[in-house]
Amino acid sequence: TASLSPRPRRHRPRARHTPPTRLPSGTLVSRAGTALVAMAAHEHGVAVLVCCETYKFTERVLLDAICYNELGDPDALLQAADADQGGASLSDWRERPRLKLLNLMYDVTPMKYLTMVVTEAGVIPPTSVPVIIREDRDRAQLAGP
Repeated sequence: TASLSPRPRRHRPRARHTPPTRLPSGTLVSRAGTALVAMAAHEHGVAVLVCCETYKFTERVLLDAICYNELGDPDALLQAADADQGGASLSDWRERPRLKLLNLMYDVTPMKYLTMVVTEAGVIPPTSVPVIIREDRDRAQLAGP
């Protein structure tokens, strides 16, 4: 019978991604799909490393993933659907008044799915993001206008 346990490896597998923004809670705002990859990696015990310059850390608080989100071309969603011919066609979606296609460009990944953040300041745990933000703010205040 086949075993479901993973084979021992010399190095643990890692998933990595370069995000546009890190929030003070350690949450990652990145390209749509990043949260799914991070959750799947977390579920399978794969470390998720995030590469992000500290200037992309922000104190701005988003209430949900739609704030400040960019919208992509709705027809781009249909290209993937057309590849899978098993479903109903949405090629006439513009003629359906109650149907709107929403192609969000970014999603939000909770800190608990992230292992480490690789920055120019070093490799830090996601819980240290607020410390870096605070140090940068304090340094800017000391430097003055």
